[in-house]
Amino acid sequence: MADGNRQQGFGFHATGASKLRHGEIVVDLFAGGGGASEALRQALGRDPDICINHDAWAIGMHAANHPLARHLCEDVWAADPRTECAGRPVGWLHASPDCTHFSQAKGGQPRSRATRSLSWVVLKWAGAVRPRIISLENVEQILKWGPLVAKRDRATRRALRLDGSVSAPGERVPIDNQFLVPDKRHAGRTWQHFVAALRRLGYTVQWRKLRACDYGAGTSRTRLFLIARCDGEPIQWPKPTHGPGCAQPFVTAADCIAWSAPCPSIFDRRKPLAEATLRRIARGIKRYVLDAAEPFIVPGNASFITEFANASRGATWPASEPLRTQCAQVKGGHFALVSAFIEQANGGGPSGNPAPPRGADAPLSTITQTGSQQRLVAAHMVTMRGDNVGSAIDAPVRTLSAGGEHHAIATYTLSPETESNALRVAAFLVNYYGNGQALDITHPVDTITTRDRLALVTVQVHGVPHVIVDIGLRMLRPSELYKAQGFPPGYIFHRTADGRPINATRAVRMVGNSVSPPPLAAIAAANLDCTQALRCAA
Repeated sequence: MADGNRQQGFGFHATGASKLRHGEIVVDLFAGGGGASEALRQALGRDPDICINHDAWAIGMHAANHPLARHLCEDVWAADPRTECAGRPVGWLHASPDCTHFSQAKGGQPRSRATRSLSWVVLKWAGAVRPRIISLENVEQILKWGPLVAKRDRATRRALRLDGSVSAPGERVPIDNQFLVPDKRHAGRTWQHFVAALRRLGYTVQWRKLRACDYGAGTSRTRLFLIARCDGEPIQWPKPTHGPGCAQPFVTAADCIAWSAPCPSIFDRRKPLAEATLRRIARGIKRYVLDAAEPFIVPGNASFITEFANASRGATWPASEPLRTQCAQVKGGHFALVSAFIEQANGGGPSGNPAPPRGADAPLSTITQTGSQQRLVAAHMVTMRGDNVGSAIDAPVRTLSAGGEHHAIATYTLSPETESNALRVAAFLVNYYGNGQALDITHPVDTITTRDRLALVTVQVHGVPHVIVDIGLRMLRPSELYKAQGFPPGYIFHRTADGRPINATRAVRMVGNSVSPPPLAAIAAANLDCTQALRCAA
């Protein structure tokens, strides 16, 4: 079929010089959209040979990027290793089991025993076809992998059902209907058993936590990588290549963002943003635009990124850093970008023209699966003219009084539209970051400017005072997220191998579920046979 899930045989004829041993093949379990396969292709010089995933859309996208692989669209437990490998030795086997039921992002929600047990399939393959090298990627919380127990009602100590209801006195709730949570008394016990089982099969096993941004991705996503070898060669761990003290700087969030994309105003939305989101935007503007000694500036705007997936944490960070971890489970998106467009005030309003693209100097956050977790918040600013030169960006501005030079909005040549927009932003910031009392933009300017809290909307950019006149927000696009995750330019995420279009929701879910290619590629390159690597280099 054109979606790539029924290829037969192996694609040795077209893979070029492999850096594995003669005749060895590559297997990618939980292949998803192809992050691990892309990493292995870059490091080993060949496409993987067998790729398994239960999601037809993921397999279709994987096949579009890795057409020489044999794709199995089925449960990973259904595949027979000996049948699929057909006697070929396995040089590298990679597994990225579903991490959601280990991740701390799951919070206090019920956990699935079946999902948490997926890693055991590695033992099935290790025992059946004995891969020479095995790699496994997951969240670091897998180190606490242990048994699950039924959650108990605090008042009665009776077991909770999946729907959250309390069981009756003496009732035995079937395990499939129990609200299961990790047993803290035995945290890590199953992980220890898993590692011990690999060692009994003759594997040397090590694991480490690696950050994707340290190896060239634009995300600070941290994952645990396990390496197991049974060939007697030592396990090698790659040294970081990007960041302070390294040959190359971090790839930043700003490097991955399309700055020319429009950013709609938060004040013109048909459906108002949630209160928590508005407070987060206000806090981010205060921290990264108004109070920042060096706000990140591209021609025409200043920027920062904010998180929308975690209402309790509400993290924000500069665009000059990597993106955080992108999650696949966040409906509607995880992160946003806050950007400020700047224009000198000469009697006209802001141009509204998008800023020309320019890179920032830090990576995005870890990327996850159900929606774009990165969004863009844009604060449009306009320069003020006259005797009021403002105050330092890292110090409070002087009190805005009813008369004199502090009448920034009233005194200088701002158009009615610019003035109205500035007052609207002032009302927003006072309401969500100031004293909690919103300003009425229909009041006379003198009434508004007697409030000290209006100092929040005045900012210095290279010694020049500005005023914020609009705030915009947009979700980061799939193309931006794939770039931040470390996928190469031209990677196909908008269609399957047979031409079916992949919508943005599916594309974002798959990038959130994906392995960031750079750290795994570095691991694979570091663990090549020395003699084979030298022969290939020659």
